[in-house]
Amino acid sequence: MLDISRFFKNPLANPRISAEELRQFAEDHIGKLRALPVLPANLNGLLAATKTAFGDFDEKLADRTTYLAAQMSGTITKDEVLQLFRTTVRQREGRVRDKFPKGSAEYAEFFPNGLKDTNRARLGQLPGVLDRFITAADKYQSALGSELLAEFQALKLRFATARARQVEAKGDLAQIRANLASARRVLVMQLGKNILAIASHHLDEPERAKDYFDQSLLQDPKRNKKGGVKPTPEV
Repeated sequence: MLDISRFFKNPLANPRISAEELRQFAEDHIGKLRALPVLPANLNGLLAATKTAFGDFDEKLADRTTYLAAQMSGTITKDEVLQLFRTTVRQREGRVRDKFPKGSAEYAEFFPNGLKDTNRARLGQLPGVLDRFITAADKYQSALGSELLAEFQALKLRFATARARQVEAKGDLAQIRANLASARRVLVMQLGKNILAIASHHLDEPERAKDYFDQSLLQDPKRNKKGGVKPTPEV
């Protein structure tokens, strides 16, 4: 049965098309329009409109790439602080034990369950455990020295900083993704209009599609067994 409604669907509004695949497809399409000796009169406005939509999308995609690269090479994470905490406590347990033997009340203020709390500590427990060490190190500063207190205070500050940066980063990334999604919708809509306009100019000439579009750029080379396009996850 003939289904005319399918011509009203934008084939590029497909989440399986990755941002990079869409970028390459649009860039190639613009190049093909530019390469035409003469652009048909009814297609004159397509090139400028597509360039504008593509430019904004390309910029937002670059913003996301730059941001993610900066995050990967940037500041210490909460997980790294947790690992640093575990290492530091294991190294400093001997100093506490030298002054306060295991089983003493003073030792128990640092290590109520020995090193088990340290080895099993999770991110959500770290602030409370650090507070316990800071309180005890401050209380027994005359016996253990100020360096131990300073170390735990520095760890707490690093953890708080990492947590604040992670929350801020999530907000920044959410905005970057929203900007990219908005720019993508505009570009996809423009490309969809281009397909219809070009098809109307070359009605009954499907072989002319390749003069304007390279569909292979939207197909993952590792196709699944059913022949569909393999989804490319977005970050």
